[in-house]
Amino acid sequence: MSLRGQFLLSIILALALSLSVLGVVALGHARGSVDNEMRKALEASDRIVDNALLSLPREGEDVYLERLVHSFDDNRHVRVELIERGRVRTASHVATPDPVPGWYQRLLEIPVQERIDTAERLNGRILRVSTDAHNEIGEAWTQFRDGAAILGLFSLLVLGLLHLAVARISRPIARLGAGFEALGGGNYAAHVAANGPREIVALTDGFNRMISRLKVLEDANRRLTGQMLAIQEEERAELARDLHDEMGPFLFAMRLDAEAIESEARKAGQGEIAARAQTLGETVRRIQSHVRDILKQLRPDGLAEIGLKTAIANLSTFWQRHHGRIAIALEITAEDFGAETDAAIYRLVQEGLTNAARHGGARHVVIRIGAAPDAIRVAVEDDGVGLSATSSGGLGLKGMRERLAGLGGSLNLAARPGGGTLLSAEIPRVNEPVA
Repeated sequence: MSLRGQFLLSIILALALSLSVLGVVALGHARGSVDNEMRKALEASDRIVDNALLSLPREGEDVYLERLVHSFDDNRHVRVELIERGRVRTASHVATPDPVPGWYQRLLEIPVQERIDTAERLNGRILRVSTDAHNEIGEAWTQFRDGAAILGLFSLLVLGLLHLAVARISRPIARLGAGFEALGGGNYAAHVAANGPREIVALTDGFNRMISRLKVLEDANRRLTGQMLAIQEEERAELARDLHDEMGPFLFAMRLDAEAIESEARKAGQGEIAARAQTLGETVRRIQSHVRDILKQLRPDGLAEIGLKTAIANLSTFWQRHHGRIAIALEITAEDFGAETDAAIYRLVQEGLTNAARHGGARHVVIRIGAAPDAIRVAVEDDGVGLSATSSGGLGLKGMRERLAGLGGSLNLAARPGGGTLLSAEIPRVNEPVA
């Protein structure tokens, strides 16, 4: 649950608890008030009956007593009954009470109280005065209902005002949260509008200053990464030149010498020497072949001249020739994104093939390169042993992440559904040169 929801829920629970306690207290007071009112009404009515009996005439007693009983008609609190020979001869009618919910009636209902007059002048008759709390309970219910309605409206008003206040605070916090999420995704231009309470404005200003500083640092880091990669490529090229210019002639000379020794030994009938010279020549040829492979790894043959698609096709052919068991499928729908981007894509595919063939033991590899209006997407998918047995943080992948970061791109290494590994990258098209 959100902070806003938790705050409002706590307020609702506090109000509900307060109203419940207030309701219990109000019910207790109402019950006490009903009991007190019934007791006073009973005492007052009993005095009226006693005083009336003092004036009871000797003739026309029945008429007098009936008039006395019915003088209490529509009384809200008591009922008077004239009882003769064990049965009610006449009784007053209590006023009709207002409707009251059953649960409230049961909570406030009190035992009936009564007084019985058996004066001698009644000649065996009985006047019984008893309480009836229904009207008093109805009056208490009206007060309780109105009070509860007022408190309910007050609580709703408080909740509404709190909702508006929390919304005014939570909206800027939500914008800050979105800004942090964008920052976590690498968007250093996600400034947040500074509005709301003073404290939130100060926090937003601090966030905007931080993100501006991070953007400066990120730009500087990208420039340094680009320079480092450029230096790395220069070192690769220099190493390739050294291997080609220095090692190449020496190996060629060794091969010529081995062939010459073999020829002279055969002419002199020295078969053993000729065989050793032939073995030496074959060894030199294998070294030359390895050196050529190393040169291709260090510096792709004419990437700018032959194009990205052809260079990757040549790289695939190289791996299939040296690892005959691996089948490589190319799905390249876009190419030639500029020298720097093409070099990064080539190195990414090279790293993916190396991991798949040497470490993953893959038998099938699919290379996909495509371009959308916003980004270039590259993927190398294999059916090897997967991430459990291959390294997900080697130097090669670390270097690729740095290279892609210099282009504003990202690298992801994940397990492939069904087994294997999926190496994917995304490079923004803004790095593509304008024709």
